[in-house]
Amino acid sequence: MTKEEMNNYSLIIVEDDADIRQRLSYMIESHDAFNLLAVESTLAGGLAALKRYKPDILLADIGLPDGSGIDLIKAISRWHLDCEAMVISGFQDEYTVFDALEAGAKAYILKHDKSSRITDAILMMMEGGAPISPVIARLMLQRFQHAQTPDQVVPEALTERQIKILKLVSQGFSSKEISEKLDIKYYTVTTHIKNIYTKLQVNSRTEALHEAMKLGLL
Repeated sequence: MTKEEMNNYSLIIVEDDADIRQRLSYMIESHDAFNLLAVESTLAGGLAALKRYKPDILLADIGLPDGSGIDLIKAISRWHLDCEAMVISGFQDEYTVFDALEAGAKAYILKHDKSSRITDAILMMMEGGAPISPVIARLMLQRFQHAQTPDQVVPEALTERQIKILKLVSQGFSSKEISEKLDIKYYTVTTHIKNIYTKLQVNSRTEALHEAMKLGLL
């Protein structure tokens, strides 16, 4: 990242736990790519900060003293903000995870993840990735494996390479990282992803993972 590209992403944090809030604040302020605009501990404070600052990134906990962080994520769509939401939470139950993703969260990371992983995940999200903590990815997989029925059929068969790319997407890798791992061109990866969307009849990575898991492809 060049000097001109630094401090590109404005960000607010909404977290009720003082220790976690301090850790996240230090982590963001110490990173050259982020500009921390506000730190709030309540849903009301988060909504006010979101409306006032219109940040590029929202880092939100789910369990807040006066409501749910999911309402913050929904507000982004309601107010038509150009903002990406990442959940950083201790909640691991499937209902909370899927409620957050369906509300529009682009990533779901657990609070106990290493600081370096969290900042890497934020940057990956801003590059178009959908980073999810491994334990959350397993939870998603288990849910759809249990929900799968024998007569489910893939709308149009994915190739072996497309399934491999989907698996890497589910692990939180960006298109650039996938191209490096598979030793193929970046353009080839993005073309595969577009074809996957077409075959699964979806419009985003989150929807593609959702559909692929439901169909037992992951």
